[in-house]
Amino acid sequence: MSSILDQVVQVGVESTYGTAVAPTRAFEAKADTWARDVEYIESVGFRKDQQTIRSDRHDTISIGATGSIEVDVLNKGMGLILQHALGGSSGPTQQGGTAAYLQTFETNDVGPATSYTVQVGKVDSNGGLQSFTYEGSVITGWNISADLGSAVSMTFDFDSEAEQNTTALASPSYPSGTDVFVYTDVTVEIDDSAVSSFQSFSLDGDLGMKTDRRFLKGSAVKGQPLRNALPSYTGSLSGEFQTMGNYEKFVAGTLFKLEFIATMGTAIAGSYYPLFHVTMPKCVFTGSTPTASLDDLTTIELPFTVLDDGSNAAVKIEYQSTDTSF
Repeated sequence: MSSILDQVVQVGVESTYGTAVAPTRAFEAKADTWARDVEYIESVGFRKDQQTIRSDRHDTISIGATGSIEVDVLNKGMGLILQHALGGSSGPTQQGGTAAYLQTFETNDVGPATSYTVQVGKVDSNGGLQSFTYEGSVITGWNISADLGSAVSMTFDFDSEAEQNTTALASPSYPSGTDVFVYTDVTVEIDDSAVSSFQSFSLDGDLGMKTDRRFLKGSAVKGQPLRNALPSYTGSLSGEFQTMGNYEKFVAGTLFKLEFIATMGTAIAGSYYPLFHVTMPKCVFTGSTPTASLDDLTTIELPFTVLDDGSNAAVKIEYQSTDTSF
């Protein structure tokens, strides 16, 4: 008999969009938001003695599914989902002949071109573990966040071609020997200098994907999502108002380099540590004025927008671990 803690979220990389594959990696997801999208079509017209919508004038059409995977960022096993979240990827590259391997993920002008099969095992009230399989699942957006007292977390938003319930739940495979990046592992740098006044960080990526690609073709199966809008990468830093420096950057519209660096304290080998490093070469603050209070220190929230400098990836994630493959 299963409990709610036995619920499963796992993914596999598809070779062909919408053709399901067996999941190869399970994630310790923090919530279940997966749901089938349904369209109801009702035909109503004048008809004598009609009481309400007729049962033979009603159609239910499945038009795909949506869902998210929210996870704490671990020191192993993140590469498979990061691989197709930003647009481009490289590695893993061995570092200095040690057990450390670096994976690099970068935004580009194309966006995610590869889909996943996502399988979710949901526990019913009788203790049964029911299988829901989401084929043709493409990442359409993501979030990175860190707050005091919390682990570093990521959320990946998906659009799926279809949900089906006929495939048996695969046995989940989790990476072994993992640890989680927490807020005490994090530093924030602006223009290569550490800033010690921030208490929270968030970054959202909207990949600009068109997901409702449906056609008059004799079925409701939609086409693979494609980029149809300019992606946007926006975020926020908040904390104590200690100096005027960052506020003056906002007032002047000064562009700056922003880095979010999470490094664990125990080395993999030598000078190579578990690392989750986000680099945004060009950003601009879009607000705001410091806020004073009668019962707390003056605080400031600084929303920012990531810009394209014309030569570097707008957002780059470097992930160093012992993983020798995605």
